[in-house]
Amino acid sequence: MTASSGPGISLKSEIMGLASIAELPLVILNVQRGGPSTGLPTKPEQGDLFQAAFSAHGDAIRPVLAPTSVADTFATTVEAFNMAERYQTPVVILSDQEIAQRKETVDLIDTSRFKIENRRTPTTAELENYMRFRDTPSGISPLSHPGMKGGNYLASGIEHHESGAPTAAGGVHQRMNAKRFRKFDPICQRRDLFEIEGDVDAPLALVSWGSSAGVCREALALARESGLQVKLLVPYLLFPVAEEIYKEFFTATQAGLVVEMSHQGQLYRILRMYLDLPSGIQPMCRSGANPFQPAEVVTKLRELGLALQRRHSRVRQPQE
Repeated sequence: MTASSGPGISLKSEIMGLASIAELPLVILNVQRGGPSTGLPTKPEQGDLFQAAFSAHGDAIRPVLAPTSVADTFATTVEAFNMAERYQTPVVILSDQEIAQRKETVDLIDTSRFKIENRRTPTTAELENYMRFRDTPSGISPLSHPGMKGGNYLASGIEHHESGAPTAAGGVHQRMNAKRFRKFDPICQRRDLFEIEGDVDAPLALVSWGSSAGVCREALALARESGLQVKLLVPYLLFPVAEEIYKEFFTATQAGLVVEMSHQGQLYRILRMYLDLPSGIQPMCRSGANPFQPAEVVTKLRELGLALQRRHSRVRQPQE
């Protein structure tokens, strides 16, 4: 595991590519602050999602997780280690200054409820002709450890055959890319990595992540108290995108907000890459340093709700 903030990750992004092609477990914690470059060193931002998902050249993906509070940072970090070990991959945890430097009273953590997963190691039979990067149905290959008899292999940043021998063959490169992507398919089915609150049939929707999710939880409660029909999705898994879970959530949605502290609205833009979002879904985003207030979110939801009412009333009016 290593920890830094955005500028440190920028300097070392090639390591993520190396760990991806060599299929090595690695956990990277990025406590986001204002950027780019030195930016705002002491202010929060959520502007490193593109960096976490897409840094390092070539076709490579890696899981990106985001805690929403001090309390669930512990569980998110355990999950990151489990994913790194299970899928033999770098995993990025996106915290931010708003979480990492606050004081928060938490309940005592019951560590017995956590399952610790270890990497798949080769069997005795697999060590007889050890193929470190064997193209298995799951895409996960047996990983030996130093000193394991028969388990030595070559690991480098060059594309390789199943044995680890370097190659420049296009066909092998295609198969190995497919293998490295295939092993992540089960992650997108993990419903436990998503928190959904509110009426599933509500016409208004909120999506938010990281420290902004806490603001939206409070905004959801305030909006529902005022009579608005709203639901909220908080993803702890930001990438790869769990398309089916989002599609189900957006069923019946007519308008809504993706709330995040970045100038571009980075999660909103990634969701648009993978999903046909309802036309009424908008980004609610701004650069860091000034976190959202729940009342701001409620005001925007109320505006969207009134716009829906006006639209529906026009549709119901009889034509002359």
